Amino acid sequence: MTARYVLTSACIQTGTMALTVSLRQHLLGKERVRFVDEDGEVYEVEVDWKQGVVRGLLPYYQKRRLAVNETILLHFRGEEVELKATPRGLPRLGQAESREPAQPERREARPAASGKDPKEAGDPKPEKRRVRVTPYPKEVLFPNEPQRALEPPGVTEDLRRLGFLLEGGPPWVYKAPLGRRQVLLVLLRPGEGEPGLLKSYRQQGAYVAILAPESQKEGVPEGVGYLSPEAVSRLVRLKARFPLSPLDLEDLLREGFVDLEAVESLEDRLVAELSERGAFAAFLLMLARKSLGEVFLLADLEAEALEEGLIPEVVRQGVEVLSQPPFLVLKRLSPGEFLLRQGVEEALSDLEAFARGLRDRLNRVRGSF
Repeated sequence: MTARYVLTSACIQTGTMALTVSLRQHLLGKERVRFVDEDGEVYEVEVDWKQGVVRGLLPYYQKRRLAVNETILLHFRGEEVELKATPRGLPRLGQAESREPAQPERREARPAASGKDPKEAGDPKPEKRRVRVTPYPKEVLFPNEPQRALEPPGVTEDLRRLGFLLEGGPPWVYKAPLGRRQVLLVLLRPGEGEPGLLKSYRQQGAYVAILAPESQKEGVPEGVGYLSPEAVSRLVRLKARFPLSPLDLEDLLREGFVDLEAVESLEDRLVAELSERGAFAAFLLMLARKSLGEVFLLADLEAEALEEGLIPEVVRQGVEVLSQPPFLVLKRLSPGEFLLRQGVEEALSDLEAFARGLRDRLNRVRGSF
């Protein structure tokens, strides 16, 4: 099996690769795995399930001089993963390739037919030859003309994990549907146009920002929103511990400047609010998306949780707690199979009423002494 992986700025800087669905399927249960490059060089990488990445690929990125938005083909061969960087300028996977190189036109000298007309001499009619011409790249012919990037930003996958779906671009439009309302985010990378392109989107109620690495944030014009890929990547890692939603990113976007410092402030607030209950709260929010009466397997729930950044241990502990009093949200049908017999919101309301009644009972008991 072969999969494509598009590098982000966070990948290049940290030497990591996010655990996509295909990587999770092939690396499930492993803590270390061998990656082999085109030259046969082996990289022993660490699988960090908690952070949702594999670590240890920085030497390969540096060796191949890879940059943001370049593509790596991943070939899964048994226990190993083969790496193959897509050469710059060549078609990507799925596009037609022409393997036949252009051949120069060859002409053969023919002896002159001493004074005779070619027709009378019986010479054959000159054969018409096709000459294949390879055009110069546009960047060579017009070096000063700005090139429009066709590839979506590398941050797209991280934004999807936070609930934002790409609509199109550039400017790159992301929408997070929230029932009766939605959060609209519009991003523009340097070189894709003037910041004035974002004005009409802002007038429509969208949050607009320049998408650029932390190292370039000082160059963002004053009065224009800013969002860094590093900040979004940090939010995804934070979601593994706390129940984040698009509304949390919206709170940061209102401030206009979303960088690592802003995300760290959000993390401090969440730690104060939720502390160690964050992972269980995130599991409850994930379970709340299921329909009442739905039957599911623990293995499927663990795989779904990995997409949300939750480790399998959180899922296993969560189903055990919710299948016992006072919750009784889940019913165990067989080993590894559960039924959702009560909605999460209703269960929390019942738990609240139970806690209130128990507290009143304790007050009466204490008052009798």
